[in-house]
Amino acid sequence: MKTLDTGIAPADMVDLLRYPIEDITSTKGIAFADRCRQRYLQSGLCALPNFIKPPSLDALRVEANRESGKAFFCDSTHNAYLTQDDPHLPSDDIAKHQESTVVGSVAFDELGDDALLRKLYLWDPLKDFIAYVLGKSSLYRFADPLGACSINVFVNGGKHGWHFDESEFTVTLMLQQPRHGGSFEYVPRIRGLPNERQIVANVLRGGRDHVLELPFKPGTLLIFGGSLTLHRVTVVTGSLKRLVPVLCYSEQTDQRNSDAVRTLFWGRAKPIRQQTAHD
Repeated sequence: MKTLDTGIAPADMVDLLRYPIEDITSTKGIAFADRCRQRYLQSGLCALPNFIKPPSLDALRVEANRESGKAFFCDSTHNAYLTQDDPHLPSDDIAKHQESTVVGSVAFDELGDDALLRKLYLWDPLKDFIAYVLGKSSLYRFADPLGACSINVFVNGGKHGWHFDESEFTVTLMLQQPRHGGSFEYVPRIRGLPNERQIVANVLRGGRDHVLELPFKPGTLLIFGGSLTLHRVTVVTGSLKRLVPVLCYSEQTDQRNSDAVRTLFWGRAKPIRQQTAHD
């Protein structure tokens, strides 16, 4: 698959004056990365608004809208812990409470060879900066040909119910905000607290005491510790899609999803072409 090469390099997309990530071994770079690391440790996330420059944001948004027609949609229910139903649990246990998720996803192998999103994902300075923020000695791009870097597509009625992520962290890029709804709500760093289950139960009943909202600002890069933080995306309404690419990394060199996970999220287990996130 080939697309027209725009000639825009990753270093041209990112506001490097505001976010000096190109060389995090420099004095300026490491000072900035340290601040981001502390922010992540304190709040469970690091949000960098206007990370993408306006001209590149427009180009990425046009690209994502063009590719969004290739999304496979998943309509499912799950509990907050994404675990299988246990018939031995009492009916009022929080693991019995079902949340609804309706979201589409464009697989990585649907992106053209010269897609801007692909270029950004394959840019080593971004990967190395994310590793520093997460406190990892090194990160590798996900080896999954479908799930390495996908685009979440929320259309009218789309949502993602309350849940903890199975993966330790998630990296997303906010590209397009819907006209209504689609808010990212979260309850930070409650996993493992003595009163975790009481907080979760209260939130699932509609309680708002611990719930925060992260404003959707197109161009924002978000590094998020989703395994410790309960979160959701509220219902999207209107004709404008909510578009959020998901950039996946791993501490292992050949990490990939199972065929079952691929089929769930993209409707197929095999790529439409043979390629990896490292090409």
